[in-house]
Amino acid sequence: MLDRRSIVPLHEQIAHGVRAAVLEGRVRGGEPVPSTRALAADLGVARGTVVAAYEILAGEGYLLAIPGGGTVVADVVPRSAERPASTVAPAAASHDDVVLSPGRPRTEGLSDAAWRSAWRRAAALDPASDVDDVQGLRALRTEIARHLGRTRGLGVAVDDVIVTAGTSDAMLLTLLALGSERGRGRLRVGIEDPGYPRVRMVLRRLGIDSVPIPVRVGSGLALDALAQHRDLDALIVTPNHHYPLGSRLDAEQRAVLLAWAAEENVIVVEDDYDSEFPHGRAPLPPLALLDPSRVVLIGSMSKVLAPALRCGWVVASGAVGERIRATREDLDLPVSLVQQHALALYLAEGALARHTARRRRDYRHRRRLLLEAFASVPGVELVATDGGLHAVVLLPGQGLDTERAIVAGMAESGVRVEPLSRYAAGVASAPLPAGFVFGYAEPSTVVLMQAVGAMIDVLRAHVAGDEGEEEGIEAR
Repeated sequence: MLDRRSIVPLHEQIAHGVRAAVLEGRVRGGEPVPSTRALAADLGVARGTVVAAYEILAGEGYLLAIPGGGTVVADVVPRSAERPASTVAPAAASHDDVVLSPGRPRTEGLSDAAWRSAWRRAAALDPASDVDDVQGLRALRTEIARHLGRTRGLGVAVDDVIVTAGTSDAMLLTLLALGSERGRGRLRVGIEDPGYPRVRMVLRRLGIDSVPIPVRVGSGLALDALAQHRDLDALIVTPNHHYPLGSRLDAEQRAVLLAWAAEENVIVVEDDYDSEFPHGRAPLPPLALLDPSRVVLIGSMSKVLAPALRCGWVVASGAVGERIRATREDLDLPVSLVQQHALALYLAEGALARHTARRRRDYRHRRRLLLEAFASVPGVELVATDGGLHAVVLLPGQGLDTERAIVAGMAESGVRVEPLSRYAAGVASAPLPAGFVFGYAEPSTVVLMQAVGAMIDVLRAHVAGDEGEEEGIEAR
């Protein structure tokens, strides 16, 4: 039944109806579903509306596309045959742990006709005898520049784009270039605290002094604390969606940060993390758009495609860009030209944009399921849900002992999450609330919600009974 007066889009209503039929046992695994054309005619909607609904359900694991055999219902246990919704299936708890690592996208279904075609054509080319351009294949750099123009509003010159083997390689390349540019003692680089652990590892390996800058729950990077630092050479930030707390810098904060950087002659390294998946909020322009000569933009295809591809980029202009290009010349190009050809074709034909749109619908639906599932759990607060692929559960009033007990309890239930304390820069960091971080993109929706049920059981056992806790959950 479709409610055409509802604010819920029709394709989501259709997906909800089919999903409910599967979970309630009204249709069984292996049964074919109507063709998109037939169902569209029955419901009086456009065929594209049904296609969008089926894409959501296939991404969630409720439908399976059988080559040459149409689309059928997946073998999902209906609710009537399940244990209570707040428990995890025995198989997941016994030997197949559900690993909810943050930052992992769902890759099932990525290898569609467009993907296979791009790789087949790239592999059919005779390989070059050597790498002619260490910045990367010009065709790919052209498509990356166009991609950033469409998605981030950036007017990027192709020659300012450098292909990298993912974010870590981009960070390493940039920091090595800055070190040789400054030419005075050890570099001092500001980092977010809490923040991405691998950034700290790269800095430590390079012998660079890292200077933690507090990130506060709700308000983001502490610009007042940043203003006290007069000796930084660079600052690494994730202004669009902080990892892991999920805050972002608003327009005023971005202006303040860049004014400080200009006054102190600091290079800003902008990790454009999670910009592809804003959930219900308007995107803000990257820092690189506001001050391209001072900001080095780092991005990758890890979240829209897969981290295993190891492909990303650096966008840098002016003197900093020249230094980064010279450093890449010294280190050589780490990304296969076959892969670069394939990705250039994939982007040029609009396949990445279509894939991202499908994933965006899937992840937004998962976000809604999470908010609904945690809404009845007192004593917890869900944050970092306004974008990206992960969420953070905060435990107000609890300590690290409770955090450790909850993470351990979830592991015993077959669900792996990350303690929030892991993201602190060190023992001298500002106090973090207890909590944990989990990704919600990689498993099927069925497996995800089983895991969420197990998480809620553990949370209720440890914090839900606390006196004085306010019912419900606040989502940011």
